[in-house]
Amino acid sequence: MSKRAHLMKRRIFVYLVLLFASCISVVHAEGGCPPGQYPQQGHGFQTCVPIPNAQQDAGDRPTGPVLEDRWQAIATDASKAVIGVSTNVLSEDIAMRNALSDCRAKGGSQCTINLTVVNGCASMVVGAKIMNFKGGKTQKEADKKAMDLCNSKDTNCAVLYAACSTAVRAL
Repeated sequence: MSKRAHLMKRRIFVYLVLLFASCISVVHAEGGCPPGQYPQQGHGFQTCVPIPNAQQDAGDRPTGPVLEDRWQAIATDASKAVIGVSTNVLSEDIAMRNALSDCRAKGGSQCTINLTVVNGCASMVVGAKIMNFKGGKTQKEADKKAMDLCNSKDTNCAVLYAACSTAVRAL
């Protein structure tokens, strides 16, 4: 074999080794997880989890899930007894626009925002004469706040609307 052919084979070998090495780093980055972890998916979430029996430095350990806020809003046209709602959206502005739009779509013409809540629950309570809106970390808390206010000023109080919009794991 000539010296030139030998050099050509050697160059091809070196290029193949470099190509293979670059593919390994691409595979290692698959899923966007840090070294020592692999992607895992569940219903509505994706996260990185440690590879079993893999060594990790203290600086590589995950600090916990990253959560995205979720907003909701309630809008009403009290004169027409119309309620519009929006739940589980990314911003307060979107929640308000969607609630107003929902109120108008149901026949409201004088729709106004009554309540916005981030990462929590909302409750609308109606009595014989008044209605009020309260938010809380849980549905039970929101309902209690609204019922307590209604019962202190009115009779025949009942929860007319209740919903929660809680933070979700960021993907």
